Amino acid sequence: MPPRLLVGAVFGPTPLAEQFERAGHTVRPLDIREDPGAVAHVDLVLLDAPSDEIRAACGILADYARPRQMFLHTALGEGQQLLDDVETAHAITMCAHNIFDNVWVTSAADELGETVVGLLIAEIGGVSMRINDTARPAIAAAQELRSLETVLRDDALGLLTQAVPGFDAVAQQFLAAGSGTRGTRTTQQLDALVGALPDPGVRRLFVDVVRRRSEIEQDTDTELWVIQKYEGG
Repeated sequence: MPPRLLVGAVFGPTPLAEQFERAGHTVRPLDIREDPGAVAHVDLVLLDAPSDEIRAACGILADYARPRQMFLHTALGEGQQLLDDVETAHAITMCAHNIFDNVWVTSAADELGETVVGLLIAEIGGVSMRINDTARPAIAAAQELRSLETVLRDDALGLLTQAVPGFDAVAQQFLAAGSGTRGTRTTQQLDALVGALPDPGVRRLFVDVVRRRSEIEQDTDTELWVIQKYEGG
């Protein structure tokens, strides 16, 4: 059985802190402004917050970190450099960001850190995938694209609610369901679909997404249809 850790949660009972507690570790909140020295007594320091807050916290903790103490931050936008202030104390500095379900992208200052962060993520039932810090902007962009899926789904829900009497009763099931089924559409059928959308913003969104799909599939007929829509409004 892996050793149980004393985990210091700098930003309180975040979801990650709760996951470590459920895994059998002891988690304590750390008030680094009132008692920054308390950080020296924990095995693992969790920094689960936005980048600016993590950087500020490391500035406070730099004088109290100790060799081989573990520091883990979860900000996707920046890598290990956020922890430079505590790394000077020879702490083990690591980064892990949850991208979906139990999948995490990780990086660390060295091979020891990479091994340790993999073990930590496994402890909470996660799957870790190592990344280079240069990939962080692309990963962040991908996450933003995923978040934009909700715009499409919410617009679809609005249409169904108007078109189907009593659809409110199954709205939550709809939002939790997978993507809709797709058949082959002719340009005439696409015209009919666009014409059924009363909101101009939703029509523009529909055409933009169809444009992207046609580019990927190299569907020249649909790309020409999109161009005509852009020109004709």
